[in-house]
Amino acid sequence: METVINIQKAIDYIEENILDELKFDVIASQAYMSSHHFQRLFTMICGVSLGDYIRNRRLSLAATEIKISNAKIIDIAFKYGYETPESFSRAFSHFHNISPMMARNHGEIKTFARITIKSILEGMNIMQERIKQRGYTVGNVGSVYLTSDMDKTAKWFEEVLGWYADVEVRDNDGNPTYGCAMPFNGELVHLGVTSFNGIFLLPGETPKCLISMMGVKNIDNLYSHVKRSGWEHITEVTAESWGARACNITTIDGCILRFFE
Repeated sequence: METVINIQKAIDYIEENILDELKFDVIASQAYMSSHHFQRLFTMICGVSLGDYIRNRRLSLAATEIKISNAKIIDIAFKYGYETPESFSRAFSHFHNISPMMARNHGEIKTFARITIKSILEGMNIMQERIKQRGYTVGNVGSVYLTSDMDKTAKWFEEVLGWYADVEVRDNDGNPTYGCAMPFNGELVHLGVTSFNGIFLLPGETPKCLISMMGVKNIDNLYSHVKRSGWEHITEVTAESWGARACNITTIDGCILRFFE
């Protein structure tokens, strides 16, 4: 509980200084953590990366100000940390699916609400229940996964494998540059994080071949979980000549993940 409270303190610091330059190490210090540890824990608990949270909150607040005030859009862009009107317009359009001018002319905008302790705890309960229902655990992974649509790939890992996945870093135009997918077998211990045990998502062309072999406990549950999700691109679990039981899953990008027990 103390960890969650400290994370809420860091969120409060973000909100109180949302118009200022926010440095990740200073934010993390509000929770008495290193920047690296805080960012990973924040993403896992809150369901959004620290960078995306700050960006989305600013774009949400900027949109509200555009709609309710007569301030110039260029002044609002500078106020919320954008160096040029063009970069603000690109980020705004990517987030709200309309331009700042359209938003001013009664266009529909998105609202990204401030995260609270209650929402964090609810998210944790949902995450833990999802892991429990999955029925299988995965050993060390550490593979690199190239994808041309990181958001779509991350969603696939969550919906089909039941993993946690998220885009953690985006460029100024909102394009994904780094993400991760994690099986969550032991990563969360008393709201702490062990060493990274997942797949790194990077932009690029996905190779249509085997890219990772992962040890799994309860491989039959893995097979059942994937089939229940509606994903048909998984082979039957078969005995291998070297003594293991294995199956292959072809991902949404066409590459192959091989699981063995």
